Amino acid sequence: MLLETTFGKTVRYHQSRGIVGKKFSLIKILKLGGSTSPRFYIRSSNLNIGFDVESQSELDSAIIELREKGVLIHINVKVRNFEWIIPYYRLVLYHTDKVLSLHSQGFFLQFEQKKTSRQHTDFVKKLIDQKQDFRSDFSFIDDL
Repeated sequence: MLLETTFGKTVRYHQSRGIVGKKFSLIKILKLGGSTSPRFYIRSSNLNIGFDVESQSELDSAIIELREKGVLIHINVKVRNFEWIIPYYRLVLYHTDKVLSLHSQGFFLQFEQKKTSRQHTDFVKKLIDQKQDFRSDFSFIDDL
């Protein structure tokens, strides 16, 4: 679900809480080493956010926030702000040397990897671990 959170727009935060859960507790955030990512710079997207490759700037960026049952992606494009709400069971992550790409329900958001640091890599590992922990709660096959 994509919500526009630009100043002056009505925001329905209770919907996001139902989809991806509440924020982590302070103790859990300290154990994880943080629940938000450093700023990722957008390379391309097919979301309806007004992103244009020809006129992209350093302001076109996103921050990923981990939640109990999914992620909130806070997107800044020009002067508009959006939140993309993705539950873990719909999140698909592609990570290569050049591109980090998040996919959900036919939409994608790609980030530049040339401007990333060790903190970005650590956060991607944390995201993969959180998704795996969420999936392990729903294991239907018992180990023999």
